[in-house]
Amino acid sequence: MIELAVYVSGHGFGHATRTAEVLRELRSLRPATTLGVATAAPERLFRAPVGDPLRHRALHCDVGLVQRDALEIDEEGTEARVAAFAVGYPGLVAREADWLRAEGVRLVLGDVPPLAFDAAAAAGVPALGLANFSWDWIYGHLALRRPGLAAAAQAAARAYSRAALLLELPFAGDLSAFPRREAIPLLARHPRVPRAAARARLGWRAGETVVLLSFGGIGVELDRAPLAAAPFRIVFSDDVAPLLEGLGLGYQDLVAAADVVVSKPGYGIVSDLAAARGRLVYTERGDFPEYPIMVREMPRYLPAVHLSNADLAAGRIAAAVEAVLALPLPPAPDSSGAAVAARRIIERL
Repeated sequence: MIELAVYVSGHGFGHATRTAEVLRELRSLRPATTLGVATAAPERLFRAPVGDPLRHRALHCDVGLVQRDALEIDEEGTEARVAAFAVGYPGLVAREADWLRAEGVRLVLGDVPPLAFDAAAAAGVPALGLANFSWDWIYGHLALRRPGLAAAAQAAARAYSRAALLLELPFAGDLSAFPRREAIPLLARHPRVPRAAARARLGWRAGETVVLLSFGGIGVELDRAPLAAAPFRIVFSDDVAPLLEGLGLGYQDLVAAADVVVSKPGYGIVSDLAAARGRLVYTERGDFPEYPIMVREMPRYLPAVHLSNADLAAGRIAAAVEAVLALPLPPAPDSSGAAVAARRIIERL
């Protein structure tokens, strides 16, 4: 039997890491809760923070967006893949509804694939959402240029209308498809290892300025030669990530150990940095409607300075790094969102 079934978008790691943080809090408050997670995201993102009992199912719950790289959306590819996914979608909903009934699932949590809410409704199980944006909003925006995405936006909105409640995160876009919403505080992963200890394990010298370039495992093309001359230690997250487990560190510890992170602005990296009292140099990420919201609201949570795609590609980051280091830290945010979300789930269970 599985009490709570969780469906997580596989687009990037941000959905997975924040959902895993909620499940970690849930497990601490209600240790015996049986959990099942369905997602295309790697199992390790859930297994380490959540522990057992946990059943992970590798499942493409949605398409999300097709990316050419970390900064460029492949709109044509997204439209084609969404259309292909829609062909088999009714059968997928039916199979997942059967699975929910067979496992005796009492509650579904979705971040934020429409499948979670369609399957739950078909199985007669209540569903909660967790999100700062929804795919009806994203696809509806892109449909202005890619009309084939309009049907996907409408279908997602119908699915979301079936949710019992949405736990609405900061940096929220248009979430009006969810009829009932509750705003919760920032949901963030907090460092597990003190900053000085993490830096020592990583071999970084005391007092040196460390700049971490992190682009979600997808990567970007950039000229590394100018970076070698920068007056900072330059670290690429893809180079360090395989070493973290052996050093007893998580990604959030790596973020907290750095003085500045260079990345695109997404919920995961911004929340991790806000919780760690870190600093961000950010670059634009294509016509993604979450981007202007993040840019507008980030200064409430952390110092942030813009770097153009062109300067990033050329390795010209020094001026932006120096600018963000000169900014004061804003007041520490309320980052208890994971605990609030876990309590809401327990109430429903």
